[in-house]
Amino acid sequence: MNTLPVLSSEQQNALRTFQQSLVPGKTTYLDPNNPNHRQVLNTMLDSAGRTDTQYPLLYSNLNNGSVYTGDPVDTVHLVDSGKTSSGKATATVWSSSTQPTVVKGGNLMAFDHDSGELLAHGENTAVKSGFLACPTRADAAQPASDRMDMLYVGHATDEDASTRFYAYSDTVSVSSVGLQATVDAPVISSSSSNADIWIAVGRVAGTTFPSNADYIYLDTQNVQNPNPIVPFVGHIPLSGTIDFEALSAGDIKTNLIIQNSNGTTAVVDRDNQYTTDNDIVTAFMVGSTPNVLQWSFPFDGKDMGNKGYQDTQSIVYETSALTSEQISYFYFAFNSIPLKDGLHSAPFYVCSQDTPEEQSISCYKIKNLLFWWHCLAKGTSITLEDGSTIKVEEINETKRVLTGVNGDSLAVAATVNGKHSSNPNQESETEEKIYHLTTENGKGLTATQTHMIFMSADRCKSIAEFETGDPVMTDAGISTVASNHRIEYSSMFYGLLLGSPQEKEGRNFPHNKANFYANGILTGDHQVMRHHFDSIRHDLSYMLPRLDTRFHQDYTSALNDRRF
Repeated sequence: MNTLPVLSSEQQNALRTFQQSLVPGKTTYLDPNNPNHRQVLNTMLDSAGRTDTQYPLLYSNLNNGSVYTGDPVDTVHLVDSGKTSSGKATATVWSSSTQPTVVKGGNLMAFDHDSGELLAHGENTAVKSGFLACPTRADAAQPASDRMDMLYVGHATDEDASTRFYAYSDTVSVSSVGLQATVDAPVISSSSSNADIWIAVGRVAGTTFPSNADYIYLDTQNVQNPNPIVPFVGHIPLSGTIDFEALSAGDIKTNLIIQNSNGTTAVVDRDNQYTTDNDIVTAFMVGSTPNVLQWSFPFDGKDMGNKGYQDTQSIVYETSALTSEQISYFYFAFNSIPLKDGLHSAPFYVCSQDTPEEQSISCYKIKNLLFWWHCLAKGTSITLEDGSTIKVEEINETKRVLTGVNGDSLAVAATVNGKHSSNPNQESETEEKIYHLTTENGKGLTATQTHMIFMSADRCKSIAEFETGDPVMTDAGISTVASNHRIEYSSMFYGLLLGSPQEKEGRNFPHNKANFYANGILTGDHQVMRHHFDSIRHDLSYMLPRLDTRFHQDYTSALNDRRF
């Protein structure tokens, strides 16, 4: 869409009245049977180009549905707002759902606060993802005003074919000058060739550098769900002298959104036990001049004893299961920094990349984060390049493993370890699952549910998907699955990531086939898991046979309507 939607006076007034009725900054569920809510839903769906022909399940739920009344599972975050370098209005929201979602969609509008004129608009969709980034479209936007009202309306259709409708509203001040931050951490280190910032949590003491992980933190207590940790260092010049005595933790907002392969996301807030409000305030200081705000939550792992979440100066977030993480998004909002004489700075933001659209002049983008975790049970034998074996808990970055690609080998780039537990009597979608698979030629493997196993040289799937009789690649040739079932298990688990920085720089690095032999079974590393789940959810030939027919048209349309 290269033009703004054309709204009638009635539609625009209804949207504005509704936007002003919402609690700012809060996600609110909508009732399709409420006439006011229904008018807003119809207008926003029409403006996004979503018709009942393209989305029959969505409209069926709209016509027959009711307001969602369960525990809140959807959250909308305004992660950028203001004007672009050319002065156009812009905004971006992240919508996240904590339960498995088949189809997500949303529509974002920015209005002039005083006149009510529509200044910017953008829509987006996602499939099998609990995360959706929705930015306004720069090519259709009008010049930004001093204050703008944001309205986002989203929908999420779950595996039971029900749909939740929800809305978010906020009013923002727009800076007349660019507030350009400089961020020194987190960044991709010069010794790695990563596309994302790799933060390894749950490492053993004495981890050697260089490592393909950009930052390494210990897990000294073998916790089951780790505390993600992020170093955050930078500075920014503001429009006036900073009033540090008036600065409070309430002026700052930060969280992580972890996108999982099972169609969920986890919104992870700062852990106040380890990064307290006082830690937040004292990390800010005056820079080179009185108007420069400087902050320091430094990385203290490499040269200071590989600290963990208990005593690091980096930001510690609340615990989260990371067994199926695809990617993580970082968000830090400076909502209203107090200045002398009772003034406040306009908001500015630091967040990870989620959109090809131009961000506002008050937003600084960093690379996405990856907190990869672990898959293989303690005691699993890993085959090295010379054919010898080593226990997975003993391997480190000095080793090379034998791969299933023409007998080649790859360097171990990084390792992680941590505790996992499984109870097969628990059927919750969020319950951790551990499987034990055996093959007809006598191989056996215990791994967490998303660990990838190869069926052929270029085809794999997660251990949870294997059935009796499925082919399996082993070091003794192709075999078949003899049994595969969930088990009750509690122990330490370990994971590998393959490819040295030099290997990763090569054009032919096998991201989708970075594999190694575990107990003689050809398995994939975390890169393979990410590539597999990302590719299959965008493959209609794979997904449609595995979905209820009610989803087929909506899923196809959402995949086609995806902006990026």
